Amino acid sequence: MLCLSFDTDHMDEARMAEFLGNVDIPGVGTFFCTQKYDCLEATPHETGPHPTLDGGRDWQAELERMREMFPQARGWRSHSCVFSHLLAEWLAGNGYHYVSTNDQFGHKGIQLVRHPWGVWHFPIFYMDNMDFSSTCFWEEEAGGPFSDTMIETALGDDGVYVFDFHPIHLLLNTPGRDHYFTMRDRFKAGEDLGKLAYKGAGTLSFFERLCSAMRRRGQESLSLGQALEAYQARQNSTLPAGRTGFVPPLESNGPVGQ
Repeated sequence: MLCLSFDTDHMDEARMAEFLGNVDIPGVGTFFCTQKYDCLEATPHETGPHPTLDGGRDWQAELERMREMFPQARGWRSHSCVFSHLLAEWLAGNGYHYVSTNDQFGHKGIQLVRHPWGVWHFPIFYMDNMDFSSTCFWEEEAGGPFSDTMIETALGDDGVYVFDFHPIHLLLNTPGRDHYFTMRDRFKAGEDLGKLAYKGAGTLSFFERLCSAMRRRGQESLSLGQALEAYQARQNSTLPAGRTGFVPPLESNGPVGQ
């Protein structure tokens, strides 16, 4: 299974409409949103919250605000993938079924794991800014970013492969950190993309190669919610009669210890 997911940092309504009009998604994607987008409502894509949980913010208020904004959301991914066991219990107790916050960048054979606190984990196989930033921290990284090996692994193996893209990086065709930080504020100000988007190999060109490979093999993206249902159905088919692999979210009044 392959799942295309998107984190909407720095995207307003106009930019999101521009994204949907310019970037073709094969199948159903999952958007982890920093705000509500009217233009997403008319699409088949799944939506969920993308809260920011940092040192200067009231985490409880942010969690509740985003839950109110996306009351039907089944899934959750925080900005910078902030996560803890206490958060897992709060999320399960407030109706979320899955989270997608931990990285297994480039790993093969990725499977879902149900957390003891009640939520399922969707490991992230690929994240665009992690890819193009990797050589800043691992100078010996061979091959550089945007490797077709990532595409071949995801399409050629029986696992659950979650790709995480940022629409801002797709619209800018971000090739690296320097270009992004140069263009980010101009992008947010609404400047024409023709003046901002990188003309060479970047995030968008990698995404387009991935989507072309998916179409050649007749494979479409599942939303994370769809993938969870398919994964549970597959698990249940291998269990003895009368047993089920589905575990409903916990009932909780709040994280233990708080």
